Formats: sequence, C-alpha cells, structure tokens
Amino acid sequence: MEDSTPIDGRKLRYQHRRAELLEQVTAYVTANGVGELSMRPLAKDLGISHATLIHHFGSKEQLLTEVVATLRDSSSLDISSGTDIVEMMTSYWNRRTSAESLPNFRLMFEIYGQALLHPERYREFLDHVVGDWLGGLTEAALAHGCPPDRADRYATIVLAQIRGLTLDLVTTGDRVRIDAAFAEFAAAMGALVSSWKAI
Repeated sequence: MEDSTPIDGRKLRYQHRRAELLEQVTAYVTANGVGELSMRPLAKDLGISHATLIHHFGSKEQLLTEVVATLRDSSSLDISSGTDIVEMMTSYWNRRTSAESLPNFRLMFEIYGQALLHPERYREFLDHVVGDWLGGLTEAALAHGCPPDRADRYATIVLAQIRGLTLDLVTTGDRVRIDAAFAEFAAAMGALVSSWKAI
C-alpha cells in the first residue's frame, strides 16, 4: 500500500541545511582551531545569524561534539575478516596520516584537550571519544579470531598505539621514525592474529 503521509518540506530543508552547515563548520574549525572559537564570529563567517547556528546545534560544545563524530565516521576502520590485518592497518594508517586527513586529528586532539579541561560541558564527547572507537576495534579483533575474553584488551592496545603515534606525528612531524614504529606495531599485530588462527 502506498504511503500517503504528507512530506514536510520544511523538515527536509532543515535537515539538508544542517548537514551543509556542519560540513562548513568542520572545514572552518579544522583550518582555524577551537581555542578562540565563538559562536557569533563563526556564524558571521558562515554568512548566517547567530540564532540560526544555535537553532541547529545548541551550543559550541555540542557543535564540536558533532564535528568530531563527522570526522570519526569519515575515518572508520575496515573490519572485514577476509582482509589481511597488516594490509588493513597499513592502509588505515596511510589514510589517517595523509596530508588531507592529519589536520582532522590535530583538531580532534585540540577538542580532546578542551573536553578534559571542561568535562561538564563536553560530557557527550567524552562518553563517545573512547567507547565508539573501542566498539569497532573490538569487532575487528573478534572478526580476526581473537578470543572473546581478550578482544576489548587488544582493542584498547590498538587504540592507544594509533592515537599515541598520531599525536607524536602532529607534534614532531617525524614521519620516517613514526611510520617505522607503526610498521613494527602492525607486524606484531599480524603475528598475534596468526597465533589466534592457529588455536
């Protein structure tokens, strides 16, 4: 039976405009950082009213939480069990640390710092910034044969290594040393996964 529910044109336009604004905001804060970010100057730069920006996103903290969620969604890890783990990790690392993507993680670390200073304002961000990544990495470990009782531990190790090396890279710019360290880590994970498959 054909759905006769009327289409709310205003709602559709709202959803489209919100996604468009979030994309513009993400580009703005990636280029300018969040240290001096204020909603009124941001709205002016985007060519909209302060009231419109508040209507769509509520607060600066909520806005930045959504920016990070957008960046996280665009940098997800392929957890296919049929993919060689070393190739999978290396491909992900190369995408994550490319010239186009690295500024996104510099921004994430900056927002992370703000959230740790003001946890009451960034509660939603802090609730997701570790847990959401761990969920995907735990699935990846299980898909590659990790014993279920240890999957979250290995997911934690992988998350800590990747974030630590990324922070080192944005801090020092020493790509040769850090890429070599990541290659060693990926190889070690490959050997570990092989041991799971042998069980």
